[in-house]
Amino acid sequence: MAKPTKQEEFIYLYSKKVKIDKLIESFVVIPSIEVVKYLKNKELFLPNYIHKALIRKNIAPIIANADHDDKFSDEMRHRLKWFDDYTIFQLERLAESYRIKIDVTEYKKDFWDIVIRHRRDLGINNLEFVKLQNLTMKYQRQNQESYEEMKQHFDRIYFEPKGYFEGCKTEDASEVLLNSTTLSDIRDLGKKYGIDIPRRINKRQLIDIIALKLDLSETEQDDLAKQSILELERTAKKRGVNISIELKKIDMIEYILLKRERSDVPMHEESMKIFEGMNIEGYLYEAKFEEITHRYNVKKKKRRALIRNVVIAVIIIAASVIVAMLS
Repeated sequence: MAKPTKQEEFIYLYSKKVKIDKLIESFVVIPSIEVVKYLKNKELFLPNYIHKALIRKNIAPIIANADHDDKFSDEMRHRLKWFDDYTIFQLERLAESYRIKIDVTEYKKDFWDIVIRHRRDLGINNLEFVKLQNLTMKYQRQNQESYEEMKQHFDRIYFEPKGYFEGCKTEDASEVLLNSTTLSDIRDLGKKYGIDIPRRINKRQLIDIIALKLDLSETEQDDLAKQSILELERTAKKRGVNISIELKKIDMIEYILLKRERSDVPMHEESMKIFEGMNIEGYLYEAKFEEITHRYNVKKKKRRALIRNVVIAVIIIAASVIVAMLS
């Protein structure tokens, strides 16, 4: 996908010139149920890593100050070293555990920023935004929905691409979960996918895992069933599969990945082609940097104006005092 032109400031809707930032701000009132309806009609589906990037950007400013925030323990601060690579589960868990509000308005602003600035790649005609503008009139007085409501609707257009898990590449997800979660977290992650992780696995489960990892036939599985648990562990190790009936954290993570991969999830190949190669994380980081820079410049201008006004006021008062003394 072509890199968005960040300098693009205006869009033409019919013959009217509209500032893109203003259009983005106006679209945040559109409820997610309408957004989903619009995207589904266009057969546009979004990879889960976009959702992950939007959440991450949303709460990143709070996490950036974690070292100076008393609510984070030393152990938690250590885990936050991997924050940039967190999965969706970890980001939502973090927000819930520490009462960090995921700002839906900010989420939608970033969402529409991506959609509008990549409209050509997404096959969206400028005039379609006129229809969306009409929706802003309908919903402008309505209260903003909660994150839970928005997520429930957006789940219908987000999908997990092949080779990904929780918005991350599978190998990256496995590593960050290993480095920055507790065993309790992993068990709750399993529950999210309807997987009950046992503390110890029985012989049948051990055979299932080996079979899944090595893609064994039913005949080969029957042969494994004749072996003892100790023999199964040795056989697995010889073939490059480190597994035992006593599950460690890494085994629990792999157990979830293996069990989850059995489900048949639509890949939405056409949508994947659209977003392939698009660095959403990088784009949002640059957008945030520009936003912070803009805010800083505005504050600096206001501060200069305030100092200038104070100096002028002091000069006027001093002049008045001098005139009074001389009269």
